[in-house]
Amino acid sequence: MMRVTNNIIQRNATLTLQQNLQRVAQAQTRVSSGQKFTAFADDPQAQSSVMQSSSALRALEQYRRNIGDAAARTNLEDSVLDQLTTAIDRAKDVAIQQGTSTATANTRGGAKAEVDQLINFVASLGNTKYQDGYLFGGDNATSAPITTSPPFYATTAPGGTHSTEIAAGQLFKSNHNAQELLLDTGVLGALKSLSTALGANDQTAVGASLTGLSTSQEGVQSLVGDLGARQNHLDITGSNLDALETNLKIFKSNIAEVDQEQAVTELVSRQTAYQAAMLATSRVIGMTLTDYLR
Repeated sequence: MMRVTNNIIQRNATLTLQQNLQRVAQAQTRVSSGQKFTAFADDPQAQSSVMQSSSALRALEQYRRNIGDAAARTNLEDSVLDQLTTAIDRAKDVAIQQGTSTATANTRGGAKAEVDQLINFVASLGNTKYQDGYLFGGDNATSAPITTSPPFYATTAPGGTHSTEIAAGQLFKSNHNAQELLLDTGVLGALKSLSTALGANDQTAVGASLTGLSTSQEGVQSLVGDLGARQNHLDITGSNLDALETNLKIFKSNIAEVDQEQAVTELVSRQTAYQAAMLATSRVIGMTLTDYLR
């Protein structure tokens, strides 16, 4: 049998008190910080989950900024398409007015000047700037995609698109390029045909230009529809990111943050246990054989 001495009793009592005091300190830290742990060693697995959640939340913030930028681009293009539609409507009005037998060389000459201004305006729409680049610049946003000097329809419109990541592995095409906007739709070609017909005082050609203008307008409306679908995509993706962010925050909170009511209750319980241990220890350590014999 092991002999139990006063020194052993004192050492064990002191160790127990220190352990109880440490638990009180830990409980106090949880209450004051609101966190379940303060060091990686406290709970490596939980800390790892918290770090992963924090990283995912930072990524969501970047995706949200990207969505904001993409939304600004699509809104600006929407405005451009609206102005482009207005310009084509005006060109169609001119073609109708000057395609009649009552029009003269003089009126058609004046109308040609107006159409050339429309061509200039449309070309400037193709060169719309966004921040430090060209909105419809495609792969080369640093260079103006449309040549605005005669012949106005000349273009250096690049291919490609401006894309941004709006979710993990999900690239979003923010804008159409100038090729799609003004050439594939036939807008510049139709306006140039009208200008040429007016300059030649050719009634038949002026009337025929209406077909090209109507076709180009349909092309623009197709872009409007595509842009609307993309804007809806952005809205849906943004809502999904909001929901994911909420879930991640709840998950992270459940792992890392304490329930304050429960934490305070635990602190009070540990303080009570520590006080009781101190009282019991003081009585045991103060006793000797002489005290017992009394």
